[in-house]
Amino acid sequence: MFQGEFSNNMDEKGRVSIPAPFRDTLKTHHADGLLVITRSHNTGCLIAYPTREWKRLQTSITNMPAKLKPSFKRAVITPSQVFSPDRQGRVLLAGVLREHAALSRAVHFAGTGETFEIWDKQSWDKQLEADLAALQDFELDM
Repeated sequence: MFQGEFSNNMDEKGRVSIPAPFRDTLKTHHADGLLVITRSHNTGCLIAYPTREWKRLQTSITNMPAKLKPSFKRAVITPSQVFSPDRQGRVLLAGVLREHAALSRAVHFAGTGETFEIWDKQSWDKQLEADLAALQDFELDM
C-alpha cells in the first residue's frame, strides 16, 4: 500500500526520484516493479499505477458509458508512460505529463492506497487545504 507524503526535487531534465517507501512497496508487492504514470482526468496531478492497478483501470473502462470512453482514453491512456525507476529511483517524466501537473522543481508525492499521486508542491498545498475544508464537518462512522 502506498501511503505517506514525500517531497523531492525534479531536475532540469524532468527526472524525479520516487520516494524510497514507494519504491519498497513496488518491489515488495508488485513483482514486475513497473509503474504506469499518467495524467489524472479530474485533478491537476499525475497518478502512478503499478501494473496490476493499471490493468484494473483498463478493465474498468469497458464499463464506462460509451460516450465517455474515447475522451477518457485520450485524456488518460494516451499520455501514459511505463517506467522502471533507475538505480537511483528516478523516472523521466515526459513534457506533456509535467505540463498537465504544472510541475516545477518542488514535487510532492501523496500515497493513496493502491496508487500514488504526483503534484506540484504549491498545487498540492492548495488542494489539501480545499480537501480539509470540504471535510471539516464530516464524521467517519467506525
